[in-house]
Amino acid sequence: MPVHHWPNPRVSWKSFHHLWIARLVEYLNQEALPAGFQARPTELIVGVEPDVLLLQDADKPEAAPPMKQPKLAEATLTAVLPPPAEMPIVGVYSAYDSSHLVAAIELVSPGNKDRPEAVQTFTEKALFLLQEGVHLMVVDVISLPHQPIRKAILKRLEIADSLDESQLWISSYCALPGEDPQPHLEVREWARNVTLGDTLPSLPLFLRSDQLWVTVDLEASYQATLQAGRYKPV
Repeated sequence: MPVHHWPNPRVSWKSFHHLWIARLVEYLNQEALPAGFQARPTELIVGVEPDVLLLQDADKPEAAPPMKQPKLAEATLTAVLPPPAEMPIVGVYSAYDSSHLVAAIELVSPGNKDRPEAVQTFTEKALFLLQEGVHLMVVDVISLPHQPIRKAILKRLEIADSLDESQLWISSYCALPGEDPQPHLEVREWARNVTLGDTLPSLPLFLRSDQLWVTVDLEASYQATLQAGRYKPV
């Protein structure tokens, strides 16, 4: 099923967006994630709302059995981030849930890129997650407005680019903390360009540094969403 034009005159993006999140969660929990991990729909995490969360019990890192990993393609690029600035905060935790956020999937919406402030807010959210060591996948199939979110993220990472304004990208970021010569965060990116009519690519979603990941079949969840909602976009 090819990627359609979004926003679409025949299908509400808000409706499709919510159902796609649900289908991604089902797919990850039932088919992709190893034991010890679980996907959840949107939750508020320190002012940030990623679409799909992957969490692992922080007290049981050994819960996931070894997985046979497929060969990983070369990263599109590698960037280095400084550690986040220290700010005095009060940490509030649930007495009933000590889970640890390890990865997130964000489905870009039209409102994330319809004005410069929205793009900046989205980009800062992405950088916040990466600086916290959360691996991130950004799925941008919104053809209007012409504003590739990946371009803004690369600019924030201080990476020069020559991306066309009309391009759409699916990007997966792996956050790797480092200590030499001083504390820093290395961010590796795997990205694929998509155009209207293309099949969505499958990309790695990292769970534990760059040693454990799952391949996310975005096309399968996209098709399942169309079928479940009986959507017929043009």
